[in-house]
Amino acid sequence: MVRYLLFGAGAVGTLLGGLLAGAGHQVVFVGRRWNVEGIRSKGISISGVWGDYRIPPQSAYEGITDIPDSEKEFDAILICVKAFATGEAIHACLPLIRDETIVISCQNGYGNCQIIAATVGWRRTLGARLITGVELTEPGTVKVTVHADSIRIGHYLCDFPLSRIESIARTMCEAGIPMEATDRLEQYIWAKVLYNTALNPLGALLGVTYGDLAEHPETRRIMDRIMEEAFAVTSAHGIRQFWDCAEAYRQAFYENMVPPTAAHFPSMLRDLERRRRTEIGSLNEAICELGMQKGIVTPVNDTIVSLIRFREKLVLS
Repeated sequence: MVRYLLFGAGAVGTLLGGLLAGAGHQVVFVGRRWNVEGIRSKGISISGVWGDYRIPPQSAYEGITDIPDSEKEFDAILICVKAFATGEAIHACLPLIRDETIVISCQNGYGNCQIIAATVGWRRTLGARLITGVELTEPGTVKVTVHADSIRIGHYLCDFPLSRIESIARTMCEAGIPMEATDRLEQYIWAKVLYNTALNPLGALLGVTYGDLAEHPETRRIMDRIMEEAFAVTSAHGIRQFWDCAEAYRQAFYENMVPPTAAHFPSMLRDLERRRRTEIGSLNEAICELGMQKGIVTPVNDTIVSLIRFREKLVLS
């Protein structure tokens, strides 16, 4: 049995923590009141493309300080909060981290592992890339709507034992979570960042699906420029990619990546509809900031960021 802290019990956190608890592991959930009350009173219900599961009520709290001392020892902490809350989350978890505790970022965007490692050290920090759509339909109830690839878990440092990562992946797989260990985490993280920067904010601004964006030349031109700027920036920083250039990525993007998720609406659109902050800071805004560090202009990404920030102001005011 592995002892997990699931910090950020939203859609993804409820899914992962629920399956781990259902497999017999000790899981403590921390999240928003309305969801943790459901997890604590009714348990967790999972449906969709990963299968149907019913997990009995679990330990769930609004904050770290609410966890009883008897439940405060953890082997692994899964961080599932929005990217803008990563720093606050890892500082909240810091008193619970022992020498052998592993912290796993299960988040969107660039920079989450770096923020975590700055607090707990790289030897305790792992990252996981998910391309799975999950909806939290009511307290304690999630639906897996789309699954494009196995979760990839890995480390940014070459000397971290791959065998340890493989052991974590096996435990997850045994719980019904499709996961593979990788020694190319940076490439997988950036592959998803590229995908999200092209589709997520533009789809949120226009209120359309990924398929709509790819179908029309007007929006394709904008996405093409977003990709070109992103590749110029990452190349200047020496960031490794699976593709040699923007043109190669663009071909894979339109032919292989968009079709399976063509009917999907952006998560950023849902954030705006629910009057919540978006993750633009770890996506297009990260591209802009990295560009400034190397003197590379990113006008299309700059414009996208400004428009999303304006929409955020409107919905949050």
